[in-house]
Amino acid sequence: MDSTTKNALAPIEFILSVVGALMLMPLVFAPPLVIFGSGSFLGVGDSEVCVSAPIGALQLNSGGQMKVHAGQHGGVDIRATHTELCDESPTPSQRVWSVVANFPDYLYALGFVGSAWLLTRTARRRGLFSPHVALGVGRLGMYVLVGALAVSLLRLWGQERVFLSMVTQNGSGLYWYFFRLSWSTLIAGFGLLTIGRVMAQSVRMQREIDATV
Repeated sequence: MDSTTKNALAPIEFILSVVGALMLMPLVFAPPLVIFGSGSFLGVGDSEVCVSAPIGALQLNSGGQMKVHAGQHGGVDIRATHTELCDESPTPSQRVWSVVANFPDYLYALGFVGSAWLLTRTARRRGLFSPHVALGVGRLGMYVLVGALAVSLLRLWGQERVFLSMVTQNGSGLYWYFFRLSWSTLIAGFGLLTIGRVMAQSVRMQREIDATV
């Protein structure tokens, strides 16, 4: 096996290393800026707290009551579906819930990059078609699925609490307005699980072939 084949995953491992380092940099440099009031990170340190809410959550009829006139042709209506609420003098609890709403996506992406980097290192050391890599691919797929659901629930929880702190209405039936789960993320997670199962079966079959030769 030549060096080119042996290190086929080296470019991907390098790219993941660079991306991971860039994603970690804000965690190192942002806290001092936030503490001294000269910067912000994912809403932490901002002078105001904002939340994007669907019009339905405001109990407004987006089909008829909220129209925007921007010089469109006759008979064409522009209907607002989302609006942004901002509090210029947020309370400490609003800031905490804002962090709950904003940080999970960042941590989820960082965890995926780190897991993918570890998987490429395992593939380089153990071999691409090895039980360790097959197991790692399956675990990465499970991380994508479970992590996406956890992030969606945390985001929903934080946004809903920030929203309720800015409006005068009860919280009944509001949760589904803030629940967002990407189909592409679900497909990617199930795809990784499928690839992991296929790789595990391939490793098993290869061992059986080697044993009979």
